[in-house]
Amino acid sequence: MKNLGILIFIFTFIHLGYSQKGIKKQANKFFEAEKYEEALDLYDQVKDVNDDKNLVYKRGIANYYSKNADDAIRDFTMAKGMGFEENEIYLYTAKALHSRGSYLDAVQFYKNYLRYVDDKKKEAVIIEEIKRCMFGYNNQFNDQLAFVENLGSGVNTIYDEVNPVQSPTSQNKYYFSSNRTGSNGGLRNKSGYKDEIYGKYSADMYAVELNDGNWTSVSAFHPILNSPKNDIIQGFNPSGSVLYFLKTQDGNAGEIFADTFSIDKDPEAFPRLLRSPIISELGDKDIQIFNDNTMLFASKRAGGYGGYDLYVTYYSDDNWTSPINLGPEINTAYDEVSPFLAKSGTKIFFSSDRIESFGGLDIFESNYRPEAGLWGIAKNVGTPINSPMNDTNISFSFDGMTAIFSSDRIGTLGGYDLFLAYYKDQLMDQLMYTEELPFITYTQDTTAVAEVSNPEVNAPIKNTPIDKPIVKKEFYNEPLYYGSDEIIINPTNKSKLEQIKNILIVYPEVSVVLSGHSIPEGRKEFDLYFSIKRAEKAAQYLIDNGININRIKVRGLGSNFPHTKHNLTGSNKLSEKNNRRIDVSFIKVPSNRLKIVNEMPAVVEAMKDGASDDYYNTLQGLAYKIEVAKTKQMYKADVIRQYDSGTVERNMIDDEYTYTIGIFDAYSEAKRTKSTLLRSGVKDATIIPCMNDVNLSKEQVEVLKDVYPDLEEYLRFEK
Repeated sequence: MKNLGILIFIFTFIHLGYSQKGIKKQANKFFEAEKYEEALDLYDQVKDVNDDKNLVYKRGIANYYSKNADDAIRDFTMAKGMGFEENEIYLYTAKALHSRGSYLDAVQFYKNYLRYVDDKKKEAVIIEEIKRCMFGYNNQFNDQLAFVENLGSGVNTIYDEVNPVQSPTSQNKYYFSSNRTGSNGGLRNKSGYKDEIYGKYSADMYAVELNDGNWTSVSAFHPILNSPKNDIIQGFNPSGSVLYFLKTQDGNAGEIFADTFSIDKDPEAFPRLLRSPIISELGDKDIQIFNDNTMLFASKRAGGYGGYDLYVTYYSDDNWTSPINLGPEINTAYDEVSPFLAKSGTKIFFSSDRIESFGGLDIFESNYRPEAGLWGIAKNVGTPINSPMNDTNISFSFDGMTAIFSSDRIGTLGGYDLFLAYYKDQLMDQLMYTEELPFITYTQDTTAVAEVSNPEVNAPIKNTPIDKPIVKKEFYNEPLYYGSDEIIINPTNKSKLEQIKNILIVYPEVSVVLSGHSIPEGRKEFDLYFSIKRAEKAAQYLIDNGININRIKVRGLGSNFPHTKHNLTGSNKLSEKNNRRIDVSFIKVPSNRLKIVNEMPAVVEAMKDGASDDYYNTLQGLAYKIEVAKTKQMYKADVIRQYDSGTVERNMIDDEYTYTIGIFDAYSEAKRTKSTLLRSGVKDATIIPCMNDVNLSKEQVEVLKDVYPDLEEYLRFEK
């Protein structure tokens, strides 16, 4: 029996050993196939992975390509400490630091790598990356044009979502391509054959719609359009009756098709090849269909300025013109891709990896100057639209208020994700339209002249644009809800806090108040204190994500101002759901540029308490509250239990809590309550005037007293 036990132990040990070897081997296969997410999962199952410097280094590379920059840097540091000597570790460390915006640290590691480079071309590439880091460092805090949000896991996946296009007929519908799981054809290698190990999914075309603030399920195009090859959507004609897409094996060279959606009537009808001077077989790509007769695209064809250049072609006299290069003001020795020409024909957006970028491809914009006959110097649109990674395929909505684009930045679900950019100021060029582009010289029969834009050529007078009123940004402001588990930073609230953060970034004059509510759970002083502590968790999330602490105030109202009535006889699930929340209020909102739409819980009138609405309505305009104490911890005096109108608040920059009683719209009411408090022994009772939820100083009261005569009474009695 003893020998049998030894044999079992030896067999188990050998089996586990081979199992570990098998995991390592499979992980390395995935790594070689550039399936980094799968490789990471297996590396984490290797028991002695942290004892093998080579595995740690590979895990670091897998983490880098999986957008886990911090984990990648950890692994590279660990591998170096274990004696890993390959010089590429400096390059990957630099890339990981660069990807998360640690520009100066990245520069140091790029320089470390340069010491070992003996190839002039590779040296030039690294020097360019150093220059991009310095551009990023010097421009990361410039004024931001918009705030950006990820479309979320309902649309994006761990794979690539690219080439987003807004529907020409529905402003809430978008189309895109993705190489996600389930794409037509399954896993295929570069030769197009099925391969479960080294194969990857090809891109298919998909549609998604925003319905009542939520994304619908993503739906795939018809299988006739989605093939086992990569099907990359390019766009639609203005009426939406023709779809243009690229069908390619390797993601570059291929064929361009036009489809008129005839498959709805005839399932056997196949899309037609587009016959034009855009030669996808040679690598032409990124087509923008400006109108039925005009297309812009990117090409590496001979005669350009280097890399991909942007071109335009017109259909005239039954023929497409020879492609016209947009000239040296737009194109450079670097890549210029994914053009988007606004409807005015005088403003263009595109992506480029030129030196003036934060890293990878950045989005740039340029305005055409008819009086000079040339494009203005292209400018980087800045953060948060651009990132240290690749940002591309931008296109704007009909009204010029939002843009959609694709990015593989840190924080994506994996690969490229789709993002929406909410612009601070409306892109007025989307409200104008011209048939003839001002940067093209036309003859009398409207034939386009096929030559590089020349400042000496006089452009024709463009059609007169019609200006429309500016539409300001609307933000639908919902409370942050929490349950009995007390988790404040849950996925839903995190998404809301990200939107709040973006509002605060785009509108730096705005500040925020986070007001915690609760259900009755114990003594009032505990309810008040716990409700402000919950609000502090939400505030800390904003602070940790870059919002200045001076712009955040938190408040606890406990169960004193319920929104939904407590049911004394039946279920209180609705009351618990609606009253366990943190309300978000914005202060100093620029009304000409931002409209806040507060969306409170909807309940039937019989269940609505009204105390919450009354509280917030009184805070608007001139109001008064009575301070009863300032303390660094919970205040447990009887006055908190005696009044149903107690609150506690704190500016996040301060370490003291201010406890108050009541909210009054007239000084006389506050004065009477203060007298009652003084008689009951609350010696420190002090009336605090406030305007739109901002406490007023004595100096501010002096200024406002002529406008608000009630403040004269306040000044007469309050010293």
